[in-house]
Amino acid sequence: MPASTLQHILQENYIIAKIHGQKGALLSPRQLYSLTEFRTLSEIIGALSEGPYGKELSRLRAESSSIETERTILLGLARTLRTLASSSQGSERVFLRQFIRRFEANDLSALILSKALGKTWEEFLVTRQPMTASKEARLHHVYSLDDLHSIIALAGDRVLEARTQSFSMTSMDGSNSSLLRDIITGWGEERFYKYVIKHLSGADKSLCSPIAGPSVDFSNLTLILRSKLIGTTNPRDHLIHSSWKLDSRTIEQLLASQDVPQALDALSSHHYYGRILSGARQRYEDSKSLSFLEIVLRKYQLKLSKRVFLGFPYSLATILAFLVFKENEAMNLSAVLTGLEAGLQQGDVRSLLALTD
Repeated sequence: MPASTLQHILQENYIIAKIHGQKGALLSPRQLYSLTEFRTLSEIIGALSEGPYGKELSRLRAESSSIETERTILLGLARTLRTLASSSQGSERVFLRQFIRRFEANDLSALILSKALGKTWEEFLVTRQPMTASKEARLHHVYSLDDLHSIIALAGDRVLEARTQSFSMTSMDGSNSSLLRDIITGWGEERFYKYVIKHLSGADKSLCSPIAGPSVDFSNLTLILRSKLIGTTNPRDHLIHSSWKLDSRTIEQLLASQDVPQALDALSSHHYYGRILSGARQRYEDSKSLSFLEIVLRKYQLKLSKRVFLGFPYSLATILAFLVFKENEAMNLSAVLTGLEAGLQQGDVRSLLALTD
């Protein structure tokens, strides 16, 4: 038996058992589908109140908005992450900390976009994601800054500074803000992927890499396609240098494409992503949006994570697989709430859900 596997068995038998217990409390695809049938927020809250989100939802008032409800659901995800982190030790605790660091990128992009929209600190605080370990006092200080580059510099990563050099707070219209968000969230995925590649080994690395790697590739794909949509002249400056299966030759093909449909056509013959992104051009032309890419990625990561649960449990991949399911559940619930608020039809809301077969 490999030493790394023996270490997991001895140190983290408790957390693996805890994860399998919490996995049983995840909402099933049928339950998520049923939520799209409700037409009021109170019905959704009532349906969720007896499950794992009941503790947080019980604090909501009758007049609570869908934004407050969404943040409350994210508090449930944050509680899960904190519980697992406090229950772990050794390499498992480090792994969880690295996973949680991904959300710092979401915090940073949300803060910048909120500032650009002229929102107050109090308005930002109500809507910010609660998953990170970022101290509120530090975030408040960052929010007081008006210069975009000063804010990004506080992240302490020269690579991110270089990728966002061409942006300014005064240029944050809808298109540029979406591109900046993609750059920053991609940076968060890159940091986690680099940790997996550089610091894990054996089964931990071989099982976690296929789950973490596509996030980096899809980040680059989204950046290239978004750049084509808004006519950015320097998309190469924003790209992540790390990759999983999206090789440099394919990236050059995508960059050379004239528009989004042509780029998606070029990707359809890719040895790895061609099958995963089958029908991508049609989906883009039907929606005129890149949002479908996130759904495709999440479904694929769910598929890989499901395979992990069917295998030998004592690896860090078991933790990652559960976190993929748990985070996806929160994002599905967020989609249901957003769809309800927007008055979308049931079929349109269901198209926003990433579910396993």
